[in-house]
Amino acid sequence: MADQEARLDAAIRSFQEQAAKAAELKDKIAGLRGSARNADGSVTVTVAPSGALLGLQLSPKAMNRTHTALQQEILAAIREATQQAAAAMQQTVQPILGDRAEQFKEAFNAHVEPLGPSAPPPAESLAGPASPVQQPVRTQRPARPATSDDEDFGGPILRRDSF
Repeated sequence: MADQEARLDAAIRSFQEQAAKAAELKDKIAGLRGSARNADGSVTVTVAPSGALLGLQLSPKAMNRTHTALQQEILAAIREATQQAAAAMQQTVQPILGDRAEQFKEAFNAHVEPLGPSAPPPAESLAGPASPVQQPVRTQRPARPATSDDEDFGGPILRRDSF
């Protein structure tokens, strides 16, 4: 009986230690960011360790580029910031998880896909196959027969049932 209690106590302590490590790791990861700027400083990006874009700043100098060149500058800055965030993540996770840091990294990055093609997709693929920009549907109320009440002020504007 005492052996079972000792094992249970050890399991509870182990669980509490793991929970404390998980909470510490969560707090540290929440604050991690990666930032990068292009060579002339006209494009600045900030990303989360997952690669999610958190911020994009473009200076007026950025507008002097062609749309293709600007796209390339933005993507390059995102890649650099993502690498920076990944390195920060590794430095944060390694001391806490030790041998399991690589396993954590693989699991964390399992859903992240690399940035897409450098050329934009054709416009028709963005709108969907049969749905270009759709206009809102407007419905008209059925016409209501005129009554003598409508003649007072030139129409049904003040009638309650016209709203």
